[in-house]
Amino acid sequence: MISRRSVRVKVMQAVYGYERSEDALPATFRKSLQTSIQSVKDLYIYLLFSVREVANEVDTVARIKASKYLPTEEDKRFSTKLLSNSIIQALNNDDEFLKELKKTALAGQFEEAVKQHLYKKMIQTPEYKEYIGSDVEFDYEADRRMVAHILNDILLADDLFLEHVEEVFPSWEDDAEFVVSAVRDVFKKSKGDLKLHLEKNALRGKFFELCDFADKLFEKTLQSKEHLEQYIEPYLRNWEMDRVAVLDLIMLRMAITEFTDFPSIPVKVTINEYIDMARDYSTPKSKDFINGILDRMMKDMKDNGEIRKTGRGLLDK
Repeated sequence: MISRRSVRVKVMQAVYGYERSEDALPATFRKSLQTSIQSVKDLYIYLLFSVREVANEVDTVARIKASKYLPTEEDKRFSTKLLSNSIIQALNNDDEFLKELKKTALAGQFEEAVKQHLYKKMIQTPEYKEYIGSDVEFDYEADRRMVAHILNDILLADDLFLEHVEEVFPSWEDDAEFVVSAVRDVFKKSKGDLKLHLEKNALRGKFFELCDFADKLFEKTLQSKEHLEQYIEPYLRNWEMDRVAVLDLIMLRMAITEFTDFPSIPVKVTINEYIDMARDYSTPKSKDFINGILDRMMKDMKDNGEIRKTGRGLLDK
């Protein structure tokens, strides 16, 4: 649902925001960082809820048609098969999901106009028409394909929905890859019951670990700013410190912090993560710039005994 890559991005943004502010306190950004990490679960629940609500619009339309004084033949033939979809039924009735949905307090955020727009889009697709036209009952594979179609081809392919979810979750662009993957996994593994992967102890432990990682990385990166920049400067060669992109400098400081203060994280994992972040969030040349400097630094720091890894951190040796 959320990975350390996503957390690193959030830390980078928090460090950038704090150092660009004039009078803000680190505690303000630390609190915002923790909230941002916790909101990932809310986004996960909200995507599942959105799929459910588009499907449940079938019930709303069916009730309108049934209430007509003189229903047409088309009204009488209206199919409510989607409401019998095993995953949609689980999303409507699973106690754990409903409890988590209530916790988010986001159910009222799904705008009626957006829902109706997505519903109208769905019922025009060949996939939907094929699904409701089938006489086969209790077809789990067909049920999975249908909810995956709603997620992938209706919601995630729709500009109006994407604008809506980004308004509700400002960090959508950073978290989407991991959250969407988690939702797809629910559809893939659910059969008769909902596989939410929200086991209390496991989830609490995961988020505690990630929040602790974020807090420590944020604090150490800020505290050692002057020292880290002095350490980086000799490796810039023909570059002046003030010519380096701000985000590149922050990522270098974060990477060095991981080298020295997070013994369980392999060096190669750290380097690869910040190369990817530089590619996605900084300048076109940042990826190669970050790669070159971190590679040289890593070799020197190992030779000088400044990097001491333990446990899993030794895996890339």
